Amino acid sequence: MAVVGSLNLDLTALVSRAPEDGETVLGRSLSTHPGGKGANQAIGAVRVAATAIVGAVGRDDAADVLRAAQQSAGIDTRHLTALDAETGRAIVVLAEDGSNRIIVIGGANRRLDRDHVTEALDDLDPVVVLTQLEVPSAVTSATAEWVRAHRRRLVLNPSPTIPVGAEILQLADPLVVNEHEAAYYAATEPGTDIDAVVGRLLQRVPAVVVTRGGDDVVIGTKGGVEHIPVPAVTVVDTTGAGDHFAGTLAALLGTGVSLRDAVVRAGADSAKLVATRREDR
Repeated sequence: MAVVGSLNLDLTALVSRAPEDGETVLGRSLSTHPGGKGANQAIGAVRVAATAIVGAVGRDDAADVLRAAQQSAGIDTRHLTALDAETGRAIVVLAEDGSNRIIVIGGANRRLDRDHVTEALDDLDPVVVLTQLEVPSAVTSATAEWVRAHRRRLVLNPSPTIPVGAEILQLADPLVVNEHEAAYYAATEPGTDIDAVVGRLLQRVPAVVVTRGGDDVVIGTKGGVEHIPVPAVTVVDTTGAGDHFAGTLAALLGTGVSLRDAVVRAGADSAKLVATRREDR
């Protein structure tokens, strides 16, 4: 499979709690880690199936770190292009309860172009393509166009939340979103019953998977809506858990696993991830 997406070097500050507006809090530690939604998803996927990353980095030390991390995980990096731009960065504020706040500076990710992506997918010819929205909209469109033309499967994780054209959404099989993203793309009010939200989404996409933190995962298909329980764990760090879930899910679908079984297995893997700190993974 292939992941078309972002790579960032994360700067993570561990704090007892996230600061309120205008407040200063003392941090416990500061560390750097390879990250980015695309990179995280590829690492989740490669544990299941052969995976390639299609993306962009700069020509700096951060790029070396990110490329090495992908390669050490066994990911095909032949289509990870180096551009004359700063490698993407993310600033992560991680609270002791496992919650986080993240600011992303796109850098080279924002200069990834559609021609590079199309050529990469032509070369790789993946059965499943997973993408998110930390890359330019033209790249997302090119990815969807390639999937449509080659009759492949698109798994779309539309995050961060920005408008996505109907021609792209109608290919999302499934659309993988959290509750906030689900409400945004369904154009429903906060607090709307999740089954109703999923019903609205199914008017636009073939299938949808809604993650709900420590609660169940909701699957919506033309056959109906189902709630899948997730294992109960003590949350330590949620950073990258949603990405890991999406990557694992997409890879399992590419091997022929049913959507329901893929959700169950991806949910169990993600639960293990949030129970460990990043430096212990």
